[in-house]
Amino acid sequence: QVIRTRVESSVLVVEVRLNVNMVSMTLEQVVSKRYKVVAGMCDNIMLEIDKSIKGDVWTTLCRQLNDDDGKVKVVIHDLAQKQLSNIKARGAEDFNTDKVLLSEMQTALSVGSGVRFQRAAVLDQAA
Repeated sequence: QVIRTRVESSVLVVEVRLNVNMVSMTLEQVVSKRYKVVAGMCDNIMLEIDKSIKGDVWTTLCRQLNDDDGKVKVVIHDLAQKQLSNIKARGAEDFNTDKVLLSEMQTALSVGSGVRFQRAAVLDQAA
């Protein structure tokens, strides 16, 4: 906000003070804040899933299914990616509803835990 202006020699001096709106978040930033948290969580869960399916346990499970090419791992990756992408595809404004935020966070967490802790059930679905 401009307080006053003056001329000193050949220089225009403009005295200003910051307006609260210049340092506050925009409405768009406020609306997207929860979305960014959920999207980041989905990205991190996908990284964990990728690390998990590259591990020894999944490799052993795939061998037991005679899947030396790792097709099951690809299916698991693609299924998880699709589920997490569906969450991220929602509009940012949707996540400002507590019910939606909680539901989508629970869905994302269940995708990750399904791959990490319930390998047998996930393999049955993917096969």
